[in-house]
Amino acid sequence: MNLNYNIPEYGVTQFNRALKDLIEDHFSYVRIKGEISELRLATKGQIYITLKDQTSILSAVVWEQKKRSLRFEPETGMEVILTGKVTTWSKFKTTYQIDVEKIEIAGEGALLKIIEERKKRLKKNGFFEESNKQQIPYLPSRIGVITSPTGSVIHDIINRISDRFKTPIDLWPVAVQGTDAPKNIIDAIKGFNNLIRIKPDVIIIARGGGSTEDLMAFNDEKLAEVVSKSKIPIISAVGHETDTTIIDLVSDLRASTPTAAAELVVPVKSELINIIINLNQRMSFGMENICKEKSAELKNLISLIKTPQQIIDSFKHRLSYIEPGLKRIIQNNMKIAFRDLMSLFGKLKIPNDLIKLKKLNINNFTKDLDSSIKREFIKNKEKYNNFLRLIETNSVQSNLKKGYSILSKKNKIINSSKLINENDTLSARLIDKIIEIKIKKIN
Repeated sequence: MNLNYNIPEYGVTQFNRALKDLIEDHFSYVRIKGEISELRLATKGQIYITLKDQTSILSAVVWEQKKRSLRFEPETGMEVILTGKVTTWSKFKTTYQIDVEKIEIAGEGALLKIIEERKKRLKKNGFFEESNKQQIPYLPSRIGVITSPTGSVIHDIINRISDRFKTPIDLWPVAVQGTDAPKNIIDAIKGFNNLIRIKPDVIIIARGGGSTEDLMAFNDEKLAEVVSKSKIPIISAVGHETDTTIIDLVSDLRASTPTAAAELVVPVKSELINIIINLNQRMSFGMENICKEKSAELKNLISLIKTPQQIIDSFKHRLSYIEPGLKRIIQNNMKIAFRDLMSLFGKLKIPNDLIKLKKLNINNFTKDLDSSIKREFIKNKEKYNNFLRLIETNSVQSNLKKGYSILSKKNKIINSSKLINENDTLSARLIDKIIEIKIKKIN
């Protein structure tokens, strides 16, 4: 059979171009559903994807300029829907592929399944443990915010913090959606942690609400690890109250909204002022009570202090008590000596030798008596002189000689500054004269 009749002849390039036109004209845009079985990142930034179903595979590419518009970063095992154009390639080998413009998750259930699997892995590795979470400072001196520089989120945070307790805020602008978002946020967290000066005390990672697909950047496993290892405490404020992302479970504190995060990070200034006023009042009352107690104790101690005149009177009293005692001792000794003498006289015998012996004994006893009396007299005289010197040392005149003076007001001795007022006239008694002093100032 001759197959050359009526069969058109093409060059290789001509045929490839004709096939390219045919395919691209027939399939303008297509939506292909399948599971990502392979991902490869090229040096120029594009992503090569192999999509499969139960029996076939299909090649796809996401060019660099299209990758920035993706809402999440594709991963192996994801079931997705690719939207794009069918193109052919014939430079080195003949093939066709999908030029991807949009990637969607094939149903929210598949996306939630991926998130749950990530949560299980992170929980198993201890990233959700409460013991690993840091304490949020009560009143930070500086706050770092990681969010989009546009939109209402950053303005809500700034306004709420300004209303409660105005605090310096450092914004690290990032993309909060798309394939670049996880890396942007990771770089921002590391950047804040690596600052040497003016480092924030706490970081808020925030964005508004969105679908599960929109929030996929905050379910990134690498981002979760960086948040967990941050030396600066992190508050997550992603989505609305019903949206819980992986970063919410890893962060040190979760806020339901960005505005709630601003309320959690700083207290209300007016409330702090009221607390300080109350504490100040309590401290003042406490100090006043302590001063009253100590003042009463001081007055009690002052009442126990003796004046110089009291000391002199005390020694005079002791001397008046010692003098009769001294006289009694001398009289008793004399009576004893006289009694002994009379006893000796009674025992005297007429023989001259005995008389001489007794006389000698009498003389000896007399000498002993005189010596005893003299010694006792000298001893008590020394005591008497010592007491006189002590009295003289503590007398008013002695203290005046030393340079002391006695202040009085209306003939009443002043012993406390509380008894003196400005413009009072006081009398100061010196050793030779009494002078008058007018008080100008009390320090």
